[in-house]
Amino acid sequence: MSALAGAVAEVPGAPLGAVLAAVVVIGFFWTGAVPLLLVGGDTSRAGLGLVVLLTTYVLRLLVLLLVLSLAVGTQVVDTRWTALTIIACTLVWVGAQVALLGRPKATL
Repeated sequence: MSALAGAVAEVPGAPLGAVLAAVVVIGFFWTGAVPLLLVGGDTSRAGLGLVVLLTTYVLRLLVLLLVLSLAVGTQVVDTRWTALTIIACTLVWVGAQVALLGRPKATL
């Protein structure tokens, strides 16, 4: 949506910045499930789960910072559109999670 708005506004680099931001946000949140998949529901390995969680979180942040610093270092993407798209995608992701967790569960 932001890429389309950036293209319509004819801001150079806006569509690419918006697409990059959306991919970064989706990738960041989607890979947040990796520790849960690695450790599973095994509560006997809680210490290992915490180590895996913190390690993957730090790695995700480093990759995020690397991608964004490389993108901002070039003049190909518009930083304002990238930042606005990151904020919008994050709000949509969190809102969807709240809506999904707030739904009543069906009981049999």
